[in-house]
Amino acid sequence: MDEAAGEFLDLVHRFEEIRDAVTPERAHAEFDETTLQLFWKKWPSLSAWAGSLWRMLSEELAGPASPYRDAELDEAGGSG
Repeated sequence: MDEAAGEFLDLVHRFEEIRDAVTPERAHAEFDETTLQLFWKKWPSLSAWAGSLWRMLSEELAGPASPYRDAELDEAGGSG
C-alpha cells in the first residue's frame, strides 16, 4: 500500500501543477478531442472515489483528537 500511497501523492502534485499551468477554459479549447473525451468519460468515477475519501477524512478530522494511550511512549513533563 505504501507504493500506491506514493503514486497517489505524486499524482496529486502533478495534477496541481497542471491546474496551475492551464485554466479550464484553455484546457477545453486546446486539449485534443481524445483527451477531452477520456476526461469526460472517466471523471465521474474518479470524482466519486476522491469525494468518498475526502468525506471520510473530513469526518475523521472534524472531531477532537484523542490522546495516544501507550504508557511506554507517552511522555509527561517532569521537573527540571
